[in-house]
Amino acid sequence: MIRIRLRALAATFVLVTAALPAFAEDEGPPKAEGAPNTVDDLDLIKLLNVEVSTATKTAESLDDAPAVITVITRDDIDRWGYRSVAEVLTHTVGFYLVDDHILPNAGVRGVSGGLGDESGAIKVMIDGRSVAYRSTDGNWLGIELIPLESVAQIEIIRGPASALYGADAFLGVVNIITLRPEDVRPLRARVRFGTTEGNVGGQFDAVAGARHGKFDFLLGAAGEMTDRSGLSLPSQSPAPLLPDSVGARRTALNLNRRSLSLQTRVGYNDPASGHLVLSAYASGIERGGDFAHWAQLTNTSNSFNGNTGTIVGLGQFRINMDALYHAAQTLDLALQSTYFQGGVLPSDRVEIGSDLFYVERKQSYHGLDSVAEARFIPSSRFNIIAGTEAVYDIESFGAPQRIERATGEHVLSQGSNDIKASLTNIGTFVSSNLKVVDPWLKLTGSVRYDHHSEYGSELTGRVGITSRWSKSIVAKVLYGSAFKAPSPYLLYAEPLRPGDVVGNPNLKPQRIRTLEYEMSWKPSRFFGITSDVSFNWLLDKAEFTPQGLNLTARNVASQHTISWETRVDTRHYDDYVAYAGFELVHSVRDLGQEGYAATLVGSKNVVYPPWIARAGLNFAVPSVPSVPLTLGGEGLLVAPRRASDTSLVEHGGDFSMPSYFMLDVSLATRELYLIPGQESRFALRSRNLLVTRGPDPGSSGFEYPLAPAELFFEFSHTY
Repeated sequence: MIRIRLRALAATFVLVTAALPAFAEDEGPPKAEGAPNTVDDLDLIKLLNVEVSTATKTAESLDDAPAVITVITRDDIDRWGYRSVAEVLTHTVGFYLVDDHILPNAGVRGVSGGLGDESGAIKVMIDGRSVAYRSTDGNWLGIELIPLESVAQIEIIRGPASALYGADAFLGVVNIITLRPEDVRPLRARVRFGTTEGNVGGQFDAVAGARHGKFDFLLGAAGEMTDRSGLSLPSQSPAPLLPDSVGARRTALNLNRRSLSLQTRVGYNDPASGHLVLSAYASGIERGGDFAHWAQLTNTSNSFNGNTGTIVGLGQFRINMDALYHAAQTLDLALQSTYFQGGVLPSDRVEIGSDLFYVERKQSYHGLDSVAEARFIPSSRFNIIAGTEAVYDIESFGAPQRIERATGEHVLSQGSNDIKASLTNIGTFVSSNLKVVDPWLKLTGSVRYDHHSEYGSELTGRVGITSRWSKSIVAKVLYGSAFKAPSPYLLYAEPLRPGDVVGNPNLKPQRIRTLEYEMSWKPSRFFGITSDVSFNWLLDKAEFTPQGLNLTARNVASQHTISWETRVDTRHYDDYVAYAGFELVHSVRDLGQEGYAATLVGSKNVVYPPWIARAGLNFAVPSVPSVPLTLGGEGLLVAPRRASDTSLVEHGGDFSMPSYFMLDVSLATRELYLIPGQESRFALRSRNLLVTRGPDPGSSGFEYPLAPAELFFEFSHTY
């Protein structure tokens, strides 16, 4: 069945491209005589020297930015066919994502988040505003995050950034920059359909916008309906929690994925006085939870109520206001405010391995996050930014309710209570940049003070030196500190079953100090290499430790990590684009515990691979001149990863996941103008083309299967 569907998709692509030669040379943008292919020199320069703003909140070149930063441009997203920020980070040096098939968990430079982290160790923002699901402080990195068609570029910082962005800018920052008003097109749309593990599914991503005088608006939507059912629970899992009705079956029957993201923006821009922008985002996910940590392979049947199975249903909504006023030629005043709310959807249900009942969660939140800033920029050589941020977050944790399958009645668990918490945080920061000797020496410094109603005060800072030794060589030395706040879930959660996580109101923030050195050499617009070394000292690391029947997070561990990351980029106009990246990580932990479990786990790192190699190549197919085609592929080679602490203890000995190699391949058209002045593209893309199987480390006594093989057809159109 799978082969039939794959052949059908391939045949569709061949038929479409065969019908295109008559249109491929239709009217498109005029080309200057003698121009090299269709890419002008400005685009080539952008590859190696794009403009960024995340590192200092001011616009500057990538080379001058005082941070170890990677930029994914709009061209990169189109070229490699990225569908989500999770796919972007998978191919970004310094990151490793563990896909639990609900919400991926991103680790950075050898440090991985544990159970329920949901990529909370990084701060994900859209245009400088946090998009975290507040109850868990987790970040959604899939299609539900944002319609990628509205994204201009993604700026990814490895290293601490709490001095600018406060809590949870811990291991890094991902800032998604949306299209500027002058770049808004009437319509950008992309649709995909294909197979995942033999299951048919599809995705869409569309953005429409316009600009009229000083006003602009944008509307976007993205969604998916796919299914990963058929993946198998890895045999290496030492202690999965399986319902009795599963028997000998180890394949998942419910890994359905439903995602939706809606976006809108209305803006007024006057270059002389400033701008006012109102925007809103709504997101929702629904995931089949056959690999949820409470119990596994729960989608089965019983004698009471037909099918069962965990379903994770979550939603969130944000309204943003962004105002900028040019108070003077050298002074800007900015105000940003976000109203946020979210919670568990009615479809959510949790199986805990019982044939008699399942659990309904009752969780929600809402609040306000506002930032006021003054930006003094007297010259291109000096600037200073000062501001304050206030966050008010109301969290509601209703007592989890057991639902009897036979009667459908709600039965409160003994000892469970409703919890409502009002959390506040006030942060004040100042940041400055000074070019002492331009371009030989640039100094950067920032400091921030936060006071939270639950965990008290935190002081973080950052200093940096950037030096351009020549036109092609830039060096950076950076030092910074950051903290990861305990999420409301970790503070107040009640266990849904024996052995589950229980909240710890005394949990303190995790802290990290990082020293970095980076050098980049870009001798031409066609070639560049960047390499950095970092030392990370993580303090007060929160580890889940047994307390009675349950697991409680405690600040008991520390971790020292040295990492080396290198990436090489090369290209020649539109003939080819290639990159190669490699990272090497050495990490040692101190659990601060004694006893059998501590001895068994030891000091060696877990979950994060000791090295990862990445490469990508995209080139024009020269044999089909009438239909411009490109063939591209990205490879990911991952070293063996040691199992998590929980799996090591359950296994009763040391063991690791085997290394693996994944290959993604795409065959795509480019610059087809089937309608004069409107570009269309067709692509046949694969993920995990070699159908690589194997385990990835889990955190609850079982391991996750690697991401599935996918093949899909893609059509995009720009009007």
